[in-house]
Amino acid sequence: MTPSSPENKKTDSSIYIEEKKENETSSPHEKTTSKKDPKKSESITGWIVLACCVLVLCLCGYFYLQSPNRAGNEIKSRSITLTDVGFDTPVTFKTTGTEKDFNKYVDIIESTYQECNELFDAFHTYPDKVSLKEVNDTPRNTPVEVDPKVIEVLQDSLKAHGVNSKFDVSQGKLTMLWKQAFGAQTPALPDAQAIEAAKNPDSMDAVVVKDNTITLTNEAAALDFGAIAKGYTTQLAADRLTEAGLEYGFLNAGGNVILIGEKPEDEDWVVGIQNPDEPNSLLVYRNRKPTCLVTSGDYQRYMEVDGVRYAHIVDPDTGYPAANMRSVTVIHEDSAYCDAMSTALFCTSVEEGQKICEEFDLDAIWIVDKGTVDLVPDLSTDVFDIYITDGLKDQVKLKNQIEPKQAS
Repeated sequence: MTPSSPENKKTDSSIYIEEKKENETSSPHEKTTSKKDPKKSESITGWIVLACCVLVLCLCGYFYLQSPNRAGNEIKSRSITLTDVGFDTPVTFKTTGTEKDFNKYVDIIESTYQECNELFDAFHTYPDKVSLKEVNDTPRNTPVEVDPKVIEVLQDSLKAHGVNSKFDVSQGKLTMLWKQAFGAQTPALPDAQAIEAAKNPDSMDAVVVKDNTITLTNEAAALDFGAIAKGYTTQLAADRLTEAGLEYGFLNAGGNVILIGEKPEDEDWVVGIQNPDEPNSLLVYRNRKPTCLVTSGDYQRYMEVDGVRYAHIVDPDTGYPAANMRSVTVIHEDSAYCDAMSTALFCTSVEEGQKICEEFDLDAIWIVDKGTVDLVPDLSTDVFDIYITDGLKDQVKLKNQIEPKQAS
């Protein structure tokens, strides 16, 4: 619905007026003629023409700038993938709108991710922020005042821990030990004694929150928000985009997806869920309403030692990477909660995970290697069995059964 620019209309004017009058005298042979100065009339007419031209040009410029097709005002589908906003993950944003609005939204996304990346950083300190590293480096039983966002993430973490204790952000020393193993030039498992020493036996009881302060009460406790930070930040970015006027859009931060608003003309959101063995989608999720999806899988970050794949998600009880399944996708209205629970369910058996989802009204999708779970799958392929909570069974299909539009 792009209005066309108005046509330029040419204005025709009488630019020369001549008056002629004959005056008779006493002599029949004498005639006197009176007329205006033609040079003066031509000068006036020239100024009129110039003024009209200037007016026409001004009107054309105004309508040119106001046209939705001009000066970045065209309404169209736009997308961008940001690779330098933190969290070691690309962030993709899609929506439909003008270039001006799109750039405004991109600025919001960039500033949100960069801000949270610094606050939740367990490796670096910053001159104008108190990061997780400062909290972890502070002597135990010493309160540390932090940004309210850090408190919010910690409160979300305590909620998720109450639902499933496999989610435990106080095991920062354990996860740090495995991150070092993953980052080594030659992959190798950490020493078993080092793993036991890195565990925090008091779990979340070793983290005390009071007002805007955090206190760690034992030497084994250290905070690591890696399993919830992207979900929280993506939710915060989506909330800020909505406040700035975004009606609908798509955010994806490394598997943390938020569908913002409803698409126009009753069109469904369509999101692919990745095949653990291939870069394409195995499943398709379709929904008209806005929601959040987060997938935790063993194919995103892993290492292989002696032919065994070790995922980056560590089970806090065993101290080793979880090996129950290939991926878990959680769908919920809050991205931080999705992020936390997808991690927790990845460390939990499908049977136990289904009980948790039923008790806490949570929707999830499990993908496991075929024949590894003693339950009848909801969907299956030659390679995988798929289990789906009841609330999603009508919305999830195998991709090879349909040809959906891409999510946007």
